[in-house]
Amino acid sequence: MSKENDVMRPWIAIAGAAALVACVEQPTATTAAVAASADPLVAVNAVARANYAASRTELLGRARPAIVLAFDDATLLRAGAAAVTETFNPPLYHRYKQVGHVPLGVWATLAPWTGAANDAGWREPLSTLLTRTEAARASLDTAGFPADRLARQQAIVDRSISFMRNTLERRSIEAASLRAFARAIVGPLVANADDAAAVQVDALHAVVSRWRGQLSAEEWRRLHVLVLGSKMPRVDNVGTQYFQRLLGPAELERRILYTEGIFEADAALRVFGTIVVDRALAVDFFGDPMRMDRDFLGDGARKRLDQLFGPAKR
Repeated sequence: MSKENDVMRPWIAIAGAAALVACVEQPTATTAAVAASADPLVAVNAVARANYAASRTELLGRARPAIVLAFDDATLLRAGAAAVTETFNPPLYHRYKQVGHVPLGVWATLAPWTGAANDAGWREPLSTLLTRTEAARASLDTAGFPADRLARQQAIVDRSISFMRNTLERRSIEAASLRAFARAIVGPLVANADDAAAVQVDALHAVVSRWRGQLSAEEWRRLHVLVLGSKMPRVDNVGTQYFQRLLGPAELERRILYTEGIFEADAALRVFGTIVVDRALAVDFFGDPMRMDRDFLGDGARKRLDQLFGPAKR
């Protein structure tokens, strides 16, 4: 078997007959109408695209096993088996983040209004945040924090309460004062983030280790991972870091895929289906499974831009 085909075996190996038809775009009445167009190029393009969608459905159904990491939930997809979803983040993970969000919320409430002539834009939302924070402060002792972490939670909340009270009394916000508050509290904030990350990694590792024990060596070699998330945490994302350590750093963007801006598992699977098809196509057309992971028109654009502006500086 050629090197290119070996690279692509995980994408096109027959792992099961069932396809996720509901998760993949299907030809519509509009597609059929376009296919019947009097313009033969429009018609053939419509049919080609419809056939591409059908191939995506078929190949996606064979691309197993896969793990979909969707925030609190991890889902294992295996050939011939029902999907298994586990909520892995424990309550303590959320507790650390909830306390950390208090000073971040203070900053977000006030930042647009630094230097404002009056408090009309921020006084009411800050007062509401203060009331909620005071109630939360009273609950910290019973919120489930380890004894050696409780004092930090109290300090974060107490500093935030003090700053909000002082700001409401002054009836004005200075950028320097808000920044000083943020800089003074960032150490405990980062410590909370570290604790939340450790709890999350341990919980995810427990689930994935159990699943790994259920997979054959061949299934593990074919495993793909989809990590859902927004733009900002793409770099150093906890899930992608974990699976890079587990599967190897070279697997990022190959078997470990971060689906930026996608927040539903079905939508992530549609993207996965496109990747499955395009990488198989790229092997046959270009001998490079990653060629379609960049704009197909990019090389032509670069040539034309070099003609217009001269070669780009490297």
